[in-house]
Amino acid sequence: MNALTTISIGIVGAAGRGGSFRSAFEANGARITAVCDLRKDKLDECRRTLGAAEAYTDYLEMLDKAPIDAVVIGTPMQLHVPQSIEALTRGKHVLCEVPAAVSIDECRELVSAAAASKAIYMMAENYTYIKSNVFVRALAAAGLFGTVYYAEGEYLHELKELNEVTKWRRHWQTGIPGVTYCTHSLGPILQWMPGDRVTRVCCEDTTFRYRDRRDEPYGQTTPVMLCKTAKGALIKIRVDMLSNRPHAMTNYQLQGSDGCYESARGGPGDVHKICLRELDHEMHWHDLDAVMQTVFGQLLDAAWRTPPEEAKRAGHGGGDYFEVLDFLSAVRGETPCRIGIHDAMDMTLPGLVSQQSATQDGAWLNVPDSRQWLQNPPRRQLHMLWPERLRDTPPVPRVADGYELRQLADGEEDAYIALVKKADLASFTREQVEGIKRSVLPGGLFVIAHRATGALVATSIAQHRATELHPHGGEVGWIAADPEHKGKGLGLAVTAAATARFIAAGYRRIYLSTDDFRLPAIAVYLKLGFEPLMYAPDMADRWAAVRAQLSR
Repeated sequence: MNALTTISIGIVGAAGRGGSFRSAFEANGARITAVCDLRKDKLDECRRTLGAAEAYTDYLEMLDKAPIDAVVIGTPMQLHVPQSIEALTRGKHVLCEVPAAVSIDECRELVSAAAASKAIYMMAENYTYIKSNVFVRALAAAGLFGTVYYAEGEYLHELKELNEVTKWRRHWQTGIPGVTYCTHSLGPILQWMPGDRVTRVCCEDTTFRYRDRRDEPYGQTTPVMLCKTAKGALIKIRVDMLSNRPHAMTNYQLQGSDGCYESARGGPGDVHKICLRELDHEMHWHDLDAVMQTVFGQLLDAAWRTPPEEAKRAGHGGGDYFEVLDFLSAVRGETPCRIGIHDAMDMTLPGLVSQQSATQDGAWLNVPDSRQWLQNPPRRQLHMLWPERLRDTPPVPRVADGYELRQLADGEEDAYIALVKKADLASFTREQVEGIKRSVLPGGLFVIAHRATGALVATSIAQHRATELHPHGGEVGWIAADPEHKGKGLGLAVTAAATARFIAAGYRRIYLSTDDFRLPAIAVYLKLGFEPLMYAPDMADRWAAVRAQLSR
């Protein structure tokens, strides 16, 4: 796109968050051409306020009919991925509010769509554009903190009443365990650690729960997520949208070998403060704003040092202006996208994985790297359900002579690791096994031992694992059998045992997942009574291929 071309913008969710962008776009050589919102009563006023020529209540109609080059997505978070993909597939550039997605599967779909499109995708994480955060980023990039090895971020924003007005928040932000809204806290920190990313997380919460107007408990209170990065740094993130307290949404700490930073927390007389060896070898605190006026302030871009009037009037201390400037510069091909698709994933995925950890007693779980998805695009696993007609009919585990079905005993962790590896299922660490032991139902980690040798030869677990595909679901997982004991019905027995455990616990949705190539295992699951779940468009063809191979 020619640098002199005026970029035409469409905004969906224009009557809400999306309506705050007009001055920033116009100041940077773009115009808002079309607006879209479901609230018909506010749409005409919104169109006039934003200076748009066209207004729509149907998002797809706006994409197909309005003469726009790019779209701003300012809708509820569960709509971000489907609306981003619809725009990207039409070659429309996307500036999307946070977080990027509400599930890991959605993240995969978004990354695939962004890779296939010639359009730019940028996540609008405006907290990375707060001036103090930008200055700390410049100091970190200059190496003034030395080796950065610890950081904290907190987003403390009580919004119980807002839950009742914007009802989607009641589920997506406060109805789900874990750090559901982490990008404001994690985003700036990751920019202070260039070249690093979160590789694993754990998350815990208090057991205390506030209750809403209907006397229903919220799904979280004040979850805390610990993150370990690829370079070994530790990050602590706390997000609290429910506790009765003053707002404090931009709390940060950064610790390096040569300095540290602590943001103001909003209390009387509190200021952003910094300590750098380059400033003071005795390592005293200094006011960040005062340091910004010294020679170190030259590390900021000139536009930040002397911002235009439009920036001063923009939201988030001018951050919204610079966010839009970066987006348009990327669209015009002038600069790389500041928060592109993989940056967006780095800021979003840890929070999604934390939701899983919070339901697994705080287990440490790996965070996928979206860059690898493009190198080796994964296929969704096959899923199978215990049928409704058998929900009150537990299968009976039948163990061959010479074998014993029981629970994994303390001290058998290494034998368990060896079994799972021998079955070519996974390579566990002791830490991961401890996490599995904590996450299963009581009496839900089954093993079969060979009486003559004492060796563990088969295993399965009954694990509470609620997902979007399986709300309130229980997963029969980590089913493994020693190939040297093939033909003894061991896989069938441990699968039956875990399934029966769920039925005894009252679960109404029992599922398992597997891969197309694990034909012997699939044959066992079908024999026991599990049925294929056709949850995606390609499932019918894949299951037809599996059945054809099994019938040979």
